[in-house]
Amino acid sequence: MEDEALQRAEALVTSAAGTLSDESGIRPSITVRQGDAVTVVRKTLEEMEDVAALVLGAAAMGNPGKLVSHFAGADAGKLPCPIMVIPGGLDSEAIDRLS
Repeated sequence: MEDEALQRAEALVTSAAGTLSDESGIRPSITVRQGDAVTVVRKTLEEMEDVAALVLGAAAMGNPGKLVSHFAGADAGKLPCPIMVIPGGLDSEAIDRLS
């Protein structure tokens, strides 16, 4: 089950990266890792010095999510790059207008 979930996640990220590349010419780096989300993101940012921004999606309702709460809160001033939080309630058209 864990392997299937990893394959689904990689396929979703690859699809999104292809769309980003097609629309903007930007080729994002794709990294899939397992573990505690905050620890994994922090370690990845330390290892990858060329990260331009940390882009996180907030939940449309209620708590924005563990990563948004942590990195936009306690660790916001310690990040090596800007953080962007995308509201979960935005539809694709609204996101396109902003980008």
